[in-house]
Amino acid sequence: MKKRSRLSVKKKSGCLMPSSVAGETSVLAVPSWRDHSVEPLRDPNPSDILENLDDSVFSKRHAKLELDEKRRKRWDIQRIREQRILQRLQLRMYKKKGIQESEPEVTSFFPEPDDVESLMITPFLPVVAFGRPLPKLTPQNFELPWLDERSRCRLEIQKKQTPHRTCRK
Repeated sequence: MKKRSRLSVKKKSGCLMPSSVAGETSVLAVPSWRDHSVEPLRDPNPSDILENLDDSVFSKRHAKLELDEKRRKRWDIQRIREQRILQRLQLRMYKKKGIQESEPEVTSFFPEPDDVESLMITPFLPVVAFGRPLPKLTPQNFELPWLDERSRCRLEIQKKQTPHRTCRK
């Protein structure tokens, strides 16, 4: 153990005990502590806590929220007024410039009923694009007219050189 000025301290069963050296007895000062007893908190009974149900309590509780609601309503009304004034000013400006707000024309790919020249009754449904029937085409391979034979061959060769690519769906 540690030695300090002729006093050695031995630890015996969890307690520090002074020992005597060369016939001298000395006492080691050990700090003391106090016990403070604290009573446990008791569960409050519902009968002990009574809630005040007066009208004044409710009005005080709701006063702040009511003021906030009234303020927001005033702000909303003010914003609506500002939007109406802005719309009126824009309308005046358009009238001064001579720009009239015209309604968009409704257009259709179908011809007008007054322009009908003939009726065709068929047992099949014709394919119509842009208001005109499409001619019946025979099934054939699709070709672009601006590609010549050499460029087509190059495209086919490039496809053969890349067999690792998979078909994407």
